[in-house]
Amino acid sequence: MTLIEFILVVFVIFLIMYLTDKERRYKALEDKFNIVNHDIRSLRIRFGKQIEEFIPFFDDLFPYDRKKFYALGQPIDGIYFGDDKIVFLEFKSGNAVKTQMEKKIEHLVKMKKVEFKEIRYNYNTRDNR
Repeated sequence: MTLIEFILVVFVIFLIMYLTDKERRYKALEDKFNIVNHDIRSLRIRFGKQIEEFIPFFDDLFPYDRKKFYALGQPIDGIYFGDDKIVFLEFKSGNAVKTQMEKKIEHLVKMKKVEFKEIRYNYNTRDNR
């Protein structure tokens, strides 16, 4: 083996070691990035849920009488009971999208698949026989 061949072999070995180390560092940074990215998404969701509770108090965001709004939280954020209509409300911020359940509720309302039922029961156990 000539000196040039030996130098090339050593160079290739060092190059492989260098690239392996860079790949290891890249994977470690990628893992850290994924953890931080997950944390950021989680914070956005929690922040959005907290902000939803205050939207009825912002006159420029909430076009209804807040005294007639009842917060639910899930599966929709709330219901407004107006004098001439009832409105199911879902608050979103940023690029948030509706969940499958929210889409289903919206579809059912648009298809007029909404009912009002009264369920009665008596406290007197003798009447419930």
